[in-house]
Amino acid sequence: MTGDELARQQALLRSLWARDGGASLAGWVREDEARRLRGWQAYQANGGMSAERALAARCPTVQALLGEESFAALARAFWQAEPPLRGDLAEFGEGLPAFIAASDQLADVPYVADCARLDALVARCEQAGEGACDTPSLARLGDTDPALLRIGFVPGVAVLSSAWPVVLLWQAHRPGADAVGLLARARAKLESGQGEHALVWRDGWRARVRAIEPGEARWTQALLARRPVSEAVAEAGEGFEVEAWLVEALQERRLAGVAVG
Repeated sequence: MTGDELARQQALLRSLWARDGGASLAGWVREDEARRLRGWQAYQANGGMSAERALAARCPTVQALLGEESFAALARAFWQAEPPLRGDLAEFGEGLPAFIAASDQLADVPYVADCARLDALVARCEQAGEGACDTPSLARLGDTDPALLRIGFVPGVAVLSSAWPVVLLWQAHRPGADAVGLLARARAKLESGQGEHALVWRDGWRARVRAIEPGEARWTQALLARRPVSEAVAEAGEGFEVEAWLVEALQERRLAGVAVG
């Protein structure tokens, strides 16, 4: 790509974000004003639609909660406020949860921001590379000081602790789900102020999500932060059974192994 061509593309992007009707392109595009404006409007419309499609793929729960029309308006507003920094639109939308949380128009549905966060974790999980468990390393759990051990996870494992029933809302909007029953349970939790801790991991190439207890959430978050097993046990609190958790985590292929040091 020549220097002039790169400069033209950068000018086009600046004009789209500035919403100046293509005025800033006058020095780069050799066309009359009316034709330049039509071209600029076409680029802007295509950019907005591309942003909407990318965000819909990344945040299907949010789209279902808001409805297609409102979600389209949200996507275009976000596209204008925080344009993509890279050409890969699959990565577009990192700032959407914060954008939603700061929106006055969505203040009456405060749980939508955390639904966007969960959608993003699911998308990231499904895009993560594959991982495998170093099974022999698990023997260190039986012969090494827990203060020296760290349990690792395969890529994509994450926890979201929310003041809202985000797991039920996510599950209610999956294909084939009992949406009526799940939404009724979510509504009851919303009315009583009950939140949920969401665990995200991958089964094959698809992400899975389920609610976990607070102790398991604290334990998992500590391990994800690479804190020693001894500290993670303290974070989990009384009643948390490490052995039972290990069996389940192995069955679900979430563990990468145990490291010393």
